[in-house]
Formats: sequence, structure tokens, C-alpha cells
Amino acid sequence: MSIQDDYDGRDIFEALADDFETARLRRERLRSGHEAQLDGDMTIEALPTVYKGTTFRSALEASWAATLNSVGIVWEYEPETVTLPSGANYLPDFRLPEIGTWLEVKGTGVPRIEKAYEFGESLVCACPRIRGIRRCSCRWPGGELVLIGNPPRPIDPWSDGYEDWNPYAMRRLMWHHPGYVSWTSTRNSRCWLTRCTACRRATWFDMPRCRACRGPLAGSIGFHSGSSEFKFIRISGTAITPDDDGDPAA
Repeated sequence: MSIQDDYDGRDIFEALADDFETARLRRERLRSGHEAQLDGDMTIEALPTVYKGTTFRSALEASWAATLNSVGIVWEYEPETVTLPSGANYLPDFRLPEIGTWLEVKGTGVPRIEKAYEFGESLVCACPRIRGIRRCSCRWPGGELVLIGNPPRPIDPWSDGYEDWNPYAMRRLMWHHPGYVSWTSTRNSRCWLTRCTACRRATWFDMPRCRACRGPLAGSIGFHSGSSEFKFIRISGTAITPDDDGDPAA
């Protein structure tokens, strides 16, 4: 079962408009003396990137937005600042309102994920467990879920079903493939992605109930983090150099 569309959700004119605005923002950033930085996986620069008219702080965040669109998950970017139990303020990257989930995008080796974990712990429901099973009556099974959105898992031709390809084709595949979506739950438990057979919505879950319709997930296939069924949709924007003063399309 394919859970997503292999498409970033934009037509060519919308993509061009986003690229022009991305180029303008990045050029302004370079002219103001800000150096390009990498946001953790050393492949996606932490530079402003526009996707579907929304300006993201990095291409990694824009890529996550496109990936969410590819499975039909509604998202809100940096919707509100929350106050944590410790008293610190925290601005999550994404809220997924239809499935009671928050998403914090972080590259490999990027610090400052403690707030995301504290936020996740504060949202866990307090419903009692009976014989080790949580009998949850909350709107969102188990409480609202907080996920860490990691950089994509690189493709491995030998384990992802391409072991019969010749070495040249493998190298090209590894160079051009965007990778697979990777995430971590702040609950320190396994968390899967599925499409509910009842409401047909894509949702993450760590309890056997759909977070959108609360129905049982019987018959639904759960995909783990890094599954080859869930491709990362990469949004890179326009590359700009310090000497680039002209039209981004030139």
C-alpha cells in the first residue's frame, strides 16, 4: 500500500514563485553578512526557504512541510509559543491539528531538543492503566503526541530492494534519491505511521487507535521510522552565492 503521493503539492508556477522568493530572501541574508549554515545533516542548509507561500527557517523544515502534504496531513507552522512546566517558553515547529500531534524538526547533532521532550512529557494523558493497559478516554489517545522530525534516512540499495542493480546505477540512485522519512517520539516508545482504513487519514500512532477518528486501526498497516514506503520530499530552493547579484533564474 502506498501511503503518499510522490509529489510536493505545487504546480510549476507556484514552485517558480516560491523559488524566486527563496532566492530573494537568501540574497538579502548573504548581503547582510549572515553565512550559510548547515542544520545538522550537512546536506540541507539552514537558510530561509519558501514553500507554498510560507517562509520556513530552513530547507529541512520546508521539506518536512512538503512531506506532510504528500500524505495529506494538515499542518500549521510555528502556530503559538507555549510555556513549559519549567517556565521556559517554547515555539514548536509544526502543529498537526487533525491528529493531535506536534512536530519539532531537528537535524542530526543539533542541540536544544530538551524543550521538545519536556513539552511531550507535559502532554501525556493521566488516564489510569488497568492490568497494564491504558484505558484512555482523552480526545487524543494517550494525549497529544510530540515527534522529533529527523533528517531523512539515506537509501541503502542493498537493504531497500535494489541489490540487483549494477554499481553505476546504484551510485546514481544513492546520489539522487531523497531518502526516507525518519522520526522519533518524545515518549521514548515506538511510533508508527499509518492510513486509517475507516477515515482514510494518515496518522502517527503509539496506541492502537486512530488519532483522527479514534476508531480501531484493525486492518491498517503501520510503517516504522525510516520505512521505504515513506519517501522524504526534498525542497532545496535556489542556491545563491555571495557574488550572485542577478536574477535567480539567470
